[in-house]
Amino acid sequence: MTTGHLRDLLSLYGYPLLLLVSTIEGTGMPGPIELFFVAAGVLISRGEMSFALVWLVVTLGNVAGNLIGYGVGWIGGRPLLNRVVKSLRIPPQAMQRVEDWFQRYGPLAQAISRWIGVTRTPAILSAGVMRAPVLPYLLASFIGDGIWALFWSLLGMGIGKGLASLVEHRALVIVIAAVGAALVAAVWWWIAKRLRGA
Repeated sequence: MTTGHLRDLLSLYGYPLLLLVSTIEGTGMPGPIELFFVAAGVLISRGEMSFALVWLVVTLGNVAGNLIGYGVGWIGGRPLLNRVVKSLRIPPQAMQRVEDWFQRYGPLAQAISRWIGVTRTPAILSAGVMRAPVLPYLLASFIGDGIWALFWSLLGMGIGKGLASLVEHRALVIVIAAVGAALVAAVWWWIAKRLRGA
């Protein structure tokens, strides 16, 4: 399916489709959500969709998906998490480090896991398995998903409108770059600390 097909689907079904796709993706299931951002960016550039609404819908959809994934982890428990980890080919030692990290940093780990592909699904399920407090989990999900959705909404709009839109929204780009740099620094700090402790 091409971006053109996705654009046509979005043009037809609009925000409800975007909400559905982002909710499914928010559970940790892989999907072409980034292509939907590009398609939405084209529609934003044509005035057929609102940048703010695209960001809000994707953020809320992702948070709803995170809550569903949390519930699946809560109900499925350790056996389900082990099956997912095995299917993703994550070594048990790496998964143990993810869980230790999640137990130590809780909500912060959830917010950062939104940006780290392969650990994202286990982090969502682990939160449910470990019975993480729901409200901090949702707040961290909203922060992590909101920043992630803002980044991809801007990128999709930039592709849809061209580089001129990035210049137009340079304040947002600066904020995203600063947050992204902070997240990368936090991840590198964590990795360096783990290596020192190994």
